[in-house]
Amino acid sequence: MSKTATNDITGDTIKTGASTEAYRKGYDRIFGKPPTDSNIIKKNYECIGSANSSAFSRPIGNWVRFNMNSRGTYELWCNHETRQYYNNYCD
Repeated sequence: MSKTATNDITGDTIKTGASTEAYRKGYDRIFGKPPTDSNIIKKNYECIGSANSSAFSRPIGNWVRFNMNSRGTYELWCNHETRQYYNNYCD
């Protein structure tokens, strides 16, 4: 009773093939952890402004803080879905 599964139309056995480089890259892109290094985010994400500016309103959405100075007066927030980041200054 340990017969392998077969495709009803072609009659070929159903089995998983070896992983390809495209599969590995796609897996990391979809399931890998988003970057948290500020240099990578600043290079690859769009800066949308500063949260302490009167012309900037804090965006709504899935934002995470990825960097903060030791005094807590400067923070960087990013949204991995929209690939944007902004600065938050607290005087």
